[in-house]
Amino acid sequence: MSIAVSGTEFTDTDGVDGLIEMARSAQCDAVEFWYPKNAVRDGVDAALRKLDRAGLRIACVSTPSQLYGAGEADGVPLLHEAITLAARTGSDRVNTYFGHAPLVDDQRAIAAYAGALAPVLDHAGSENVVVVLENEFDAFGWDPVGSDISRRPTALAELFARVDSPWFGLNFDAANFLCAGVSPARDALPPLLPWVRYAHVKDVCRASEETPHDGWIRFTDHGMAYDTASLGTGELDWPAMITSLATAGYDGYLTLEPHCVPSILPAETAGAAAYLRDVIKVHAPSHP
Repeated sequence: MSIAVSGTEFTDTDGVDGLIEMARSAQCDAVEFWYPKNAVRDGVDAALRKLDRAGLRIACVSTPSQLYGAGEADGVPLLHEAITLAARTGSDRVNTYFGHAPLVDDQRAIAAYAGALAPVLDHAGSENVVVVLENEFDAFGWDPVGSDISRRPTALAELFARVDSPWFGLNFDAANFLCAGVSPARDALPPLLPWVRYAHVKDVCRASEETPHDGWIRFTDHGMAYDTASLGTGELDWPAMITSLATAGYDGYLTLEPHCVPSILPAETAGAAAYLRDVIKVHAPSHP
C-alpha cells in the first residue's frame, strides 16, 4: 500500500503549489489530481510540469462527474477528458461519483448508470485506466431523499456485479460511509472488498458540540452532523480496515484528504501520514 494526498483540499485559484507542499508534509511521492480544479489557475500543462519537477506521480485523476440524475449530461464528456489525462500522465485511476434523483429507485438507478457507463469503460479499457466510483453521503444537501445508491453497500455491490468490468471498481471512502449511517468496517467493506481499487483516508466523528473544533469541517446528512478530525482520533477503525484490505490483497493507494482548514493542513497531513504508516506497519506488514 502506498500513501498519496488529494487535491480536493484546494480551490480553483490555488493551483498545485499547496498540493506539492501537502505531499512534502506527508513525505509521499504521489497526488490525486483534481480535474479541472487543480489546473484552473495555471492550466493543465503548467500544473503537470510543476508536479513533475517536484517528483510527484499522479495516483488518480479525480473529477466532480456523475452519470445519474442531475449533472448526468456533463459527466460523460468530463470522464472521457479525465481518462485521456490519466493515460497521458501514466495514472491508471479516474475517480467519479454516482449522482442523485428526486426519488429512490435503486434498480432503475443501477440500470441507468450501467448504461451511461458502458461507452466510458470502452474508452477506459483502451487506455488501461480503471474508473473508480466513490461512495458518497448527502454532504451538500443535493440528495434529500437518499437516491444515491453508493450510500448503500448492498445496492453498490449489485452495481459492480452488474457492470462486471475490470475497468470499473470502488473508491472506498470509509468516512463517507459513516456519514451515511453505515458502519464501514462491519457493513460496507466486507461485501465490497472484491471491487476496491482505490481508497480515501480521513477520520470523522458524530458532532457533540454546537460548532466543530477549530480548524475542522462539519458535514450533515439527513439531520445527522459529523465533524472531521485528526486521523486516528475519530470513530473509524482504521487498523481493522487496513487488515481487511491487506488480507484481500489490496496494494493500491491510500489517499489522504484531512478536510481541515488550510492553516493546519500541513501539520495534519504529516500527522495523518505518520499514523497511517504505523497502522500499515502493524496491520499490513507485507505492504511497506
